[in-house]
Amino acid sequence: MVLLASLAVAFTVWMAVEAYRREGVSRWLWVILFLGPIGAAIYFFAEFAAHLFTRPVFETREATPADLRAAEADVAQAGNAFTWTAYASALRGRRQLDQAIHAARKGLEHDPTHLEARYELGLALEERGRHEEARAELEKVVAAETAFDSDRALFVLSRAQQGCGDDEAARVSLETLAARSGSPEVLFECAVVQARLGDRAAAAENLQRIVTEAEEVPDYLEPNVRPWVRRAKQALRKLRG
Repeated sequence: MVLLASLAVAFTVWMAVEAYRREGVSRWLWVILFLGPIGAAIYFFAEFAAHLFTRPVFETREATPADLRAAEADVAQAGNAFTWTAYASALRGRRQLDQAIHAARKGLEHDPTHLEARYELGLALEERGRHEEARAELEKVVAAETAFDSDRALFVLSRAQQGCGDDEAARVSLETLAARSGSPEVLFECAVVQARLGDRAAAAENLQRIVTEAEEVPDYLEPNVRPWVRRAKQALRKLRG
């Protein structure tokens, strides 16, 4: 019983951390905090597990005007690394990228070790097309925590590396992800880079993996995975043609 209780607490903490990393202070975080392991289980099956297969790895969470006003008020009330980072995220969610970059840097001024602030800075820089600067920040995040934000930091780093014209480095990042991820987006992007570097066999292997692993996906996720299977099959035909 003690072991089960410990596992339930650990699972709840894990899901709470993931919910906060993905969406900040959101309804899901409150569900987990109020319902404990039950809320964590609901979040896992409704959001976390599904997003392992369906959520685009590199996306901007939309922020409402109310979200932005609340984050701005928090900064005015207590300007620290945490509030500046949340403000940067809200600004990025409103596509105000220059302001998001400034806010993330303010967060780092308060705490240079704050990984969330550095991550937000890297995301905003990459979305702004400033690949070299984004790469420098994201490399620091990944060096500190390889799987930061459920591996999304490493994926965005691979995008920045490609933006810098360094496909060899991007390949290393993507193959690291592909070794521990079933995300069809990761596998497809890895195959694209491998093919661009002339390794058609490795690219075909990852594309075939998308097709094969899709057969094991639960029925409720199949419609979301189907477009990746179609793209993988098209790419395979081109490689083999």
